[in-house]
Amino acid sequence: MPLSDDQTRAVAALRFRALGDETRLRLLGILAEGEMCVADLMDETRLGQSLVSHHLRTLRQAGLVRNRPEGRLVFYSLSHAAADATIEALTSLVRSPAEAPAAALDE
Repeated sequence: MPLSDDQTRAVAALRFRALGDETRLRLLGILAEGEMCVADLMDETRLGQSLVSHHLRTLRQAGLVRNRPEGRLVFYSLSHAAADATIEALTSLVRSPAEAPAAALDE
């Protein structure tokens, strides 16, 4: 059953909120390389377990990552269908670097 326009906007808003954090974008970039467990993501990001897990939960709730339990470990990977749909939506909104907001260029 296809989503209504309201549901589609709600999903898009949830995903864009999830993408509005640099740490979550970093985690997505790491997961683009392949599936990883929380411990490996902690090593890669130098962040604590609770912070990594918090960000992964947000990304999972937005449908951007999937989790796969294996014994005591949980492995995370990109949800390619959601990522592709989000990239398509972003592509239609992205500005050229010359039009980047001044605040982004100051960092």
